Order: sequence, then structure tokens, then C-alpha cells
Amino acid sequence: MRRGTAAWILMALFALVTLGCSDTEPGADEPRKVAPAFDVVRLDGVPVALEALRGRTVILDFWATWCAPCEVQMPVLDAIWEARGGEDLLVLGLSMDTDPPAEVEAWLEEKGIGYPIAIADQQLAVEFGAWAYPTLVVVDPDGRIFHMHQGVMSRPELEAVLDAVANEFPG
Repeated sequence: MRRGTAAWILMALFALVTLGCSDTEPGADEPRKVAPAFDVVRLDGVPVALEALRGRTVILDFWATWCAPCEVQMPVLDAIWEARGGEDLLVLGLSMDTDPPAEVEAWLEEKGIGYPIAIADQQLAVEFGAWAYPTLVVVDPDGRIFHMHQGVMSRPELEAVLDAVANEFPG
């Protein structure tokens, strides 16, 4: 294991143990922040620009192959992608791995994960405030951060957030 990877693992474990999971939502009087713009290329070669996804709800999953809680979160996201993904919802994994994309693809295939994945850089995680993995960011159809969760989120919890978005942005 690379020294940098080991350091990230220790920092992530320390953050999760000492701080636990956390949710971030603006209060009733606070406006939602516009999600930072980005352009990435999915592992299947499809380019993704957040700006082009306006009108859709987007779940961003900041994760890494070495992150044990991420491995717990991914089947939940995969099930939501299978059940609800499409015109109104995109689930997009943003891998923070420094390994070659082919190794990330092999890991995903071994785990049976089917939702779209792109390799992103640490700067994007910093811009979103993703200081621990997994971090889920739900971006509303207006391109604003509707909900952010650091740590593992259950399917019923995530479904409730998606339902809240759908109620606020009826289709």
C-alpha cells in the first residue's frame, strides 16, 4: 500500500470514529448553496458536466476502493440507481482512488456495482466539503446542494431525501 493511501485511510478512520456520521442541510431561512461545477469522464468514457444535469436530481458519491464504509454504501446506491435512476435521477460515483482506472473498474466489477463511476481528484472533494468517505451529496434540479451526508446512509434515509426533493420539485 502506498504511503499516501495509508495516510488517507488513517485520517478517514479517525474522522469517522471521532466525529461519526453527519448530515448537512440548510435551515429554513438559509438559501441552498450552488453545487461546485465540475467536468469528469465516467469510466465508460461518457463525459459528465454537472451544469448539463440541471433539471435532474443528482446523487454524488465520493468514495474509494480502500474505504470499508464505502463498500457498505455502494449496494444501497446501486439499488436506488436500479429502481429510480433515469431521466429524473442520476447516481454518480466519484472515485478518489489514485490507482489506474482499469484497477478501479476491476474492483467495481468484482463487487457487482453498476451505477456510473468517474475518477475525480481530491480538489473536487475539498470543494464539496467531502472530508470523509463515503460522502453523499444530493444536488437538486436547480443545481443546489439539497442534502449532504458523511458516512453510510441507509436506503430508507436516502429514499426520504429523494422524496423530499421530488416534493419540492414536482415533475
